[in-house]
Amino acid sequence: MRDSRTSAILNLTLGIVSAAMAVSCFFLPEENVPWLSSLLAFLSLAAVAVSMGILNYSSYLFTSDTKRLFLPYLICVLSVPGIMDAGPFHIAALLTVWTMFLAAGYINSDRVRMDFAFGSVLIAGAASMAVPCLVYAQIVTVLYCLYVRNQEPLRYLLSILAGAGIPWLYVVVWSFIFPGLTDLGAFLGRYAHGMELSLPSFDGMTLPEMSWAVLLSLLVIRSLVFVIRRRRERNKAQKNAFGLSVALSVVMFLTVVFCGGLEEPLLLMSAGVPAAFAAYDLFINGRRAEAGVWLALLMLSAVAVRLSEFFPDIL
Repeated sequence: MRDSRTSAILNLTLGIVSAAMAVSCFFLPEENVPWLSSLLAFLSLAAVAVSMGILNYSSYLFTSDTKRLFLPYLICVLSVPGIMDAGPFHIAALLTVWTMFLAAGYINSDRVRMDFAFGSVLIAGAASMAVPCLVYAQIVTVLYCLYVRNQEPLRYLLSILAGAGIPWLYVVVWSFIFPGLTDLGAFLGRYAHGMELSLPSFDGMTLPEMSWAVLLSLLVIRSLVFVIRRRRERNKAQKNAFGLSVALSVVMFLTVVFCGGLEEPLLLMSAGVPAAFAAYDLFINGRRAEAGVWLALLMLSAVAVRLSEFFPDIL
């Protein structure tokens, strides 16, 4: 699946726009982020981009133009206010990539790798500790791996129970050792609140932000349709990997819509990871004109959102 239509100009434009979005974060009105937090946020975004490249080469088998994978993702997340202030969403995004890495390794391995199953659930559980609504992605990961590779279900069940339980055991032990630092009751309340489902609300969103949300939704839907329609053209490993991306993209999309993602846009950092691989397939293997239009709309909309933050009375 080598892309023979690589556009150096388009890739350069993507790089320039992503760099401009990153730099502009430091000049936003009322933005006063400590330099250490900004440095950690930058390093976490770099780690996410590198990890996505590693996942791509290990499971998705694309061998060219990986810039079409991580640059559109970076443009999207860099448009989110507060992206340069390191926090739990940055940690969760990196953990989401490695959850997918281990889950894809488990379902595509020649041997039964229960250590991969254990690790994927453990890391997904750690991500849900940081961002509670990601527990739905953890559940879907478990079910998808069981569906694709239904081998030794008892060992698999024990592995995922151990992986899912360790983050909770850590929280409980930590709360007893350091009761002044961690209130277990407050943590459980926050966790339950983060999992709550609610109808989406567009209150407080500007017109560019609403247009941006609609564009991303349409791109995700189009990418998923494209991936599903091309299923027969892939080998078994690719089918499994893209199936994981589709499953996680759907649950992440629903999580953003019904778990307050519109009110907490930083959730896009984690939700955008599986969708980025589906969109990458469209950008690489779709019609050149269509891919160019989507990427152009992506860049223009991200710039419009950023300009609306600098000039709220104009846009």
